[in-house]
Amino acid sequence: MVMTLPTDRPKAYSYVRMSTEVQLKGDSLRRQREASRKYAELHSLELVNFNLTDVNKSGYRGENVASGAFGKFLDDVRQGKIERGSYLLVESFDRMSRQEPIVALKPFIEIVEAGLVLVTLDDERVFKGKISFEDLIISIAKMSRANEESARKSDRLSQAWKAKRAVISQKKLTARCPSWLRLTPDRMGFEVLEDHAAVVRRIFDEAASGIGTFTIVRRLNEEGIPTFTGKGGWQNSTVNKILSSAAAIGTFQPNRMEGGKRMPDGDPIRNYFPRIVTQAVFEAAQRGRLERKTKPESGRQGSGGPKGKHLTNLFSKLAVCDYCRKPMHYQNKGTPPKGQSYLVCSNALRNFGCEMIGRWRYDQFESTFLSFVEQLDLASLVSSSEHSSKRHEVAFQHDAAVGRIKMLEDEQRKIYEIGLKMANFDSAFIAQRIKKAELDLVAAKKLENQLRHEISVLDQTALTYYSRPDQVAELIERVRAARGGDVYKLRAQIASRLQSLISELRLTVDPDTQRFEVVFRDGQGMTLFVDPEDPGKFIQKVSGRAPDFDVLSADGTVVQVPAGELTFDGK
Repeated sequence: MVMTLPTDRPKAYSYVRMSTEVQLKGDSLRRQREASRKYAELHSLELVNFNLTDVNKSGYRGENVASGAFGKFLDDVRQGKIERGSYLLVESFDRMSRQEPIVALKPFIEIVEAGLVLVTLDDERVFKGKISFEDLIISIAKMSRANEESARKSDRLSQAWKAKRAVISQKKLTARCPSWLRLTPDRMGFEVLEDHAAVVRRIFDEAASGIGTFTIVRRLNEEGIPTFTGKGGWQNSTVNKILSSAAAIGTFQPNRMEGGKRMPDGDPIRNYFPRIVTQAVFEAAQRGRLERKTKPESGRQGSGGPKGKHLTNLFSKLAVCDYCRKPMHYQNKGTPPKGQSYLVCSNALRNFGCEMIGRWRYDQFESTFLSFVEQLDLASLVSSSEHSSKRHEVAFQHDAAVGRIKMLEDEQRKIYEIGLKMANFDSAFIAQRIKKAELDLVAAKKLENQLRHEISVLDQTALTYYSRPDQVAELIERVRAARGGDVYKLRAQIASRLQSLISELRLTVDPDTQRFEVVFRDGQGMTLFVDPEDPGKFIQKVSGRAPDFDVLSADGTVVQVPAGELTFDGK
C-alpha cells in the first residue's frame, strides 16, 4: 500500500550559510540540510527545493542580507511571494546574522510579522505570531553572543596581522610571493630567481617601449622561453598579471577575503619584496597597458594585435582614408624588387562606397612622413648624441609620469568600487585612501606638465635635424638597417610615440592629388602635398595652428598665411 501525503502541507524553506568554501568541503552543508530534512519530515512539512544557500557571505558584515540568497528571500517575503504560514528553518540565529543585535533583530521581526514561522533547529524553538518576552530575550542574547564571538575573532585576526606587520623587517607575513622570488628558509626575506626575473625585466622593458601584450606573448613563445610553471606557453593573462603587479617594484598589498574575493587590507607595504625593475620602467609600462584597457576618444581600439615580425606598419590603427574615415589597410604584394607593400583604403579595397581610387606605396609614405613630421623627433630615438639622449631620457620620464597618472586614476576607480561592494567597511580608511590618491594625482599631473614643457623646449632645438635632408635620410636608413629584436623595439618606440602625438592621420591618394593631413594632440596641424609622379618629393607643406599657418614651398620659401587665405599648389 502506497501512502499518499496531503498536498496542502505547509511549505518549509531551509536556509544554509557558510562563511568560507572550506566549510563547504567539510560537514557543515550536509549537517544543516540533514537537520532541516528531519524536522520537515517529523512535522509533515513540504521541504521546498529552493536555492537558499549562501557561501562566502559574511553574517558579521551583513553580506548575506546585502547581496546574498538570504537578502533575496527577504525581498520575496516583502513582495508577498512567500506564503503566510510557511516555515523558515535555520540551524541557529547566527546563520541569519552575526551583526549587532539591534541590526540582527530586524530580519527576525520582519519574517515573523509577515506571517512566517521561524525555527531554530539547534534548540527547536519556534517563533510565530506574537513573540513572548522570554523568547525575545533569549533571541537577543543569542544574537549578542554570536556578534561578540565574531568581533573577538575579527579582532584576534587583526591583532595577529598587526603583530606580523610590526616585525615585518624580521619575518615575512606570508610565504606567498611572486613566481620570480622564493622565501628564504629562515622566513627573513626573499631571494630572486634570476632566470625568472630576467624574463620579467624583459616584459617590462618591452611594454615600456610601446610593445603590446599580444606581441610580447608571441615573441616569448616564438623564442621558446619557458613559462614559470614550465608548461602551457605564455598567455596574455599571464603577461598582464606580471605587468600589473607592483611586486616588481617591491610593493606588497595585504588582502583579506571578502565575499569570495580578495580585498585590500590596509596600506601597501613598500620595499617588502626585492625590487627587480625601476619605478620609471614600471610606470612607463603602465601607460600602454592601461591605455589599451579603454578605447581612445576617437573610438579606435588601442594598438594591440599582430604587427608582423619587424612591425612593418608604423601607422596601424592610426592612418585613415580622408574620404570615408575608414582605416588604411596594409597590403603586402610581396618583397622588392618584384613586389611592394601599400596603404590602401579598406573600403576601397572591398569596392564598398569609397571614392579613393589610388594607393600609397608604404616605404615611400613612411620615408616622407618621417622626413617631414618634426614633432616625432626621430633623432632622439635612433641617435646617441647628447641632445638625443637627453630628449630620450625626458620622454621616458614623461611616459612614466603619464603611466603614474593612469595608475592613480585606476586606483581611485578601484577604491570607489571597493567602497560600493563592501557591506561593512572602514569609511575613514577608504576616505584616507581616496584623499591620498587625489593628492598624488595632482602631483603627478604637475610633473607631467613640467616634463611636457621640457620636451617642447628640446624639440625646438631638435628642428635643426630637419633642416639638413642628408641627416634625416641617414636617420631613416638607420631605422631600416636595424636587425633582429633591435628593429622591432625601435619601430615599436616610433609607433608608440606616433600614437601619443597624433590624434588624426588622414590620407588622400588620387591620380591628381596625393597628400596626408596630421592633427596633433596639442592642437597643431600639418598637411603635406607630394608629387603624385614622384611621391618622394613634396610640393607644399602647411603647418601650425589657426589663425595663422606657415606655408613651405618646394623652393624653400616660407610665408605665414591666415587660415582664411590659404591656397594650395597641390591640386
